[in-house]
Amino acid sequence: MKIAITGGASAGHVVPALAVAGQLRDRGAELVYLGRENTIEHDYAQRAGIPFRHVPSAGLRRHRSAGNLLMPFTVARGILAAFTALRRERPDALFSKGSYVSVPVGIGAALARVPVVIHESDHSLGLANKILGRVATTICLSVPASGPTPRWMRNKTQVTGLPLRADLADAKPEALRERLGVPADKPVLLIFCGSSGSQRINTAIRAQLDVLCERYSVLHVVGTGNLEPQLTGRAGYWQLEYLHDDMPHALALANLVIGRAGATTLAELAALELPAVLVPLPASVSRGDQLDNARAYAAQHPQRCRVVADEQLTDDPGALVHACAALSAAPRGGQGARPRPEAAAERVADLVLRAAGRHR
Repeated sequence: MKIAITGGASAGHVVPALAVAGQLRDRGAELVYLGRENTIEHDYAQRAGIPFRHVPSAGLRRHRSAGNLLMPFTVARGILAAFTALRRERPDALFSKGSYVSVPVGIGAALARVPVVIHESDHSLGLANKILGRVATTICLSVPASGPTPRWMRNKTQVTGLPLRADLADAKPEALRERLGVPADKPVLLIFCGSSGSQRINTAIRAQLDVLCERYSVLHVVGTGNLEPQLTGRAGYWQLEYLHDDMPHALALANLVIGRAGATTLAELAALELPAVLVPLPASVSRGDQLDNARAYAAQHPQRCRVVADEQLTDDPGALVHACAALSAAPRGGQGARPRPEAAAERVADLVLRAAGRHR
């Protein structure tokens, strides 16, 4: 049996997709990944040893841009490329984790009569999943729908949870501590904002380094191309462009996190019961899903979470320091029973294989 995988543009889409892919591979499925060349999904698929097929794609920009005029033509080329690749690969089903990368692949799969299973991380369907939901055989949800479900969705939704990387349970924090030279006499503050980082958060953190390094060992994942050479070797501060396989170790090492409010990040924080300061993407550059995510997460975990508005950092870079201080007494969760990281990925893989079996 062969299963095609798609989804990209950010680790929040690719990491869950690969968690499901790992479950499928463990059950004997042959895999192929469809996405854009020289991107995060290409990099991660190569690291996972999954054959990759290039499909052009482009997203709708949320501001006036000439790129929006070209977007339909790029998507049309992507649909043709996806249809051609899928006819050649002949998968039994497609699993799509979302983002604009998945749209031409999902439409190409429908044209090639390949069953499509999609997964939505957030409280409401994103634009890509709204489009693909119409042709999908199954729609997997991380959480129950927050509002009335459209009639066309009612008979094909399943609440599965959000697939997490299985290696969260196998983290080796002390190995990372030793490799980086992080002392054990201070709590560890981990800052990460996705593969591209956040210039505004990076600037706010660097403006408050004296205070932060006094209280914490600061591990700052700044995003590709955002290293500050003048800060290399600064005592108590470690800046890294990105963490791949080391992310589970860093999360296990951290006592406190500053990060965005993507659904995958929040699911990992919840699984590890890790205190966090959330800086959700503003509605000006997103559909507002992270604002909803952050509000819901803070309401569920009031002792372990503070939310700081992205816009606030321009006028008050110290807001992050104050939020960290407010969580200084919030310990990581106890060592009691926790959900297995792979549980949701297993449920999604079951549904993908069920769809593939019906196709045969």
